[in-house]
Amino acid sequence: MIETGDNMQRVLGALRELGESPEVLVVEEGTHTAEMAAAAAGCELGAIVKTLVAYVAGAPHLILVAGDRRLDDRLVAALFGVGRKQVKLANAEQVLDLTGYPVGGVSPFGTPRQFDVLVDESLARFETVWIAGGTPSAILPIALDALVRHTGGRFAAVAS
Repeated sequence: MIETGDNMQRVLGALRELGESPEVLVVEEGTHTAEMAAAAAGCELGAIVKTLVAYVAGAPHLILVAGDRRLDDRLVAALFGVGRKQVKLANAEQVLDLTGYPVGGVSPFGTPRQFDVLVDESLARFETVWIAGGTPSAILPIALDALVRHTGGRFAAVAS
């Protein structure tokens, strides 16, 4: 059995507090990539949500990107009215410090701080999406409208 630890419980607890009834899929091989997560979930690659941490003009933001898309720093820069060099992905240490989760397991729920959340507009093609469960071996489905509502996220053109 895989040790999922406190991180997964933190995600589940946060979702339960929001009135959700999450069902986690724990994958022994791990879900380190969107491709691995999609194969385990039996869903389209685009239905996997990559929760990225990016600094925009020095401030950290969560950016939820479809698994079949890549964050486009030019689009993010234009959205915030800053230069492209002002958009930087957080490194693994920064991600862990800011979210409490390791890269590959970052969930938008149960983080120790509030974030401005941007949601890749291409995710709108799915009713249900899959998010990380706090570890690189756990994923769970959530209705897209619930994801956006609970995170306070806003749809934006952030990926290509």
